[in-house]
Amino acid sequence: MARFEYSVVTKASPALAWLVFSDIHRWNKFANVYGELRWIDGYPWEPSSRLQIEILRPVHAVIDHVITTCVPGKKVGWIDHAIGVAMAQWVTFEELPLEGTRVHTWGEIVHSDISIGGRTVDELVASFTRTWYESFRQECNQLVLPGNAASGDATFITH
Repeated sequence: MARFEYSVVTKASPALAWLVFSDIHRWNKFANVYGELRWIDGYPWEPSSRLQIEILRPVHAVIDHVITTCVPGKKVGWIDHAIGVAMAQWVTFEELPLEGTRVHTWGEIVHSDISIGGRTVDELVASFTRTWYESFRQECNQLVLPGNAASGDATFITH
C-alpha cells in the first residue's frame, strides 16, 4: 500500500473552491484525460453516491468512484476501483484568513505496484495529482482575480 499527499493554496474562499471542485464538467480543464463522467447512483456528492469516470489515457479505463463522506466546502472522501487498483482519497478545504483556502488531499493506494505504460500506479497518481490540483488552483485564482493567475504554494509528499 502506498500513501500520497498534496496541498495547494488558492485565493478562493472555501465555498468557491468547492464550487469549482465539485463541478465535474470542469475536470478536463484540470487534467485532459477524461471521457464521460456521470453520476450513476444517488445524488451527486452525497455519501454512497457513485460517479462513473471514464479515463482515456494513459490507458482506457472506467473508474467506479464511490463517495464515502462529504461536507461541501469542508471535506470529501471517496473510494475508487479500476483496473485492479483500489484507492481511498480525501480532500479538505481549510479557510486561511486573508489568504484564501488550503486544499489538501491525501490517499492510500492498494496494488500500487501495477505498471501501466511503463510507469507504476504510484508514479501516475503523483503526476496526475500534481497536474490536477495545480490546474484547479489556477482556475480558482482566475475566478477571484480575472486575468491574473495569483500565486500560491504547493507541496507533494509520498510515503
